[in-house]
Amino acid sequence: MKNKKSNSWQEAYDAIQDLILSSRIRPGEMITETGMAERLGIGRTPVREALHKLEQDGLIVTENRRKYVYLLTIKEIGEIFDIKIGLESSICAWAAERGTDEQKEQLDKILEEMRNLITVRPSAGESEDLWFKKWVEKDDELHQLIFKMAGNKRAANYLNNLNKQWHRLRIGLLAMEDRIEKSIAEHELFVRAIIEGDSGNARENMRIHLLNLKRMLVQIFKMFNYPTD
Repeated sequence: MKNKKSNSWQEAYDAIQDLILSSRIRPGEMITETGMAERLGIGRTPVREALHKLEQDGLIVTENRRKYVYLLTIKEIGEIFDIKIGLESSICAWAAERGTDEQKEQLDKILEEMRNLITVRPSAGESEDLWFKKWVEKDDELHQLIFKMAGNKRAANYLNNLNKQWHRLRIGLLAMEDRIEKSIAEHELFVRAIIEGDSGNARENMRIHLLNLKRMLVQIFKMFNYPTD
């Protein structure tokens, strides 16, 4: 019975998180236990537990006893990326120093798969949405391998949780003209440095990559009049 309850909670958590990260539930939208339970076909108790955990993760907030999908501010996206720049740059340096030859070969293979994806990018429509999803999945695979190579699970777990807070913005960012081409060029630099064991360049090239992402996100937020703080 205990395992069944645990599984129900995890099922609710995963389902609601996916709805949020895929923007099927949008930032600022109100979310209720009853509504989610009916939508998912799950009892209210596991939904309540899932919402509590999602609030701890920073994806949901409570205001006046009502729960809403969290809406990032311009200041907060800046704070998130300040942390990412400091920590993820160090992770790249550690990966260059600690990664095995086998891991570096796998990193090179994933990067090649990302290059190949660019050559088969479809035109706008449902097929392009699926293509963007494949790109994000491959990008996640590459970064998770870098985290593993760095050998610091605590830092990786912290970044994975932090990344959830801005994940839903990634598709919109990638859809911008030439952004994926620029992104793969930036990935080439820090991945190549990791493979070559050059921790200094791995750190610096990741820092530049994240600074570019930060600038673009802040510009988008300002364009669409997101709250400042």
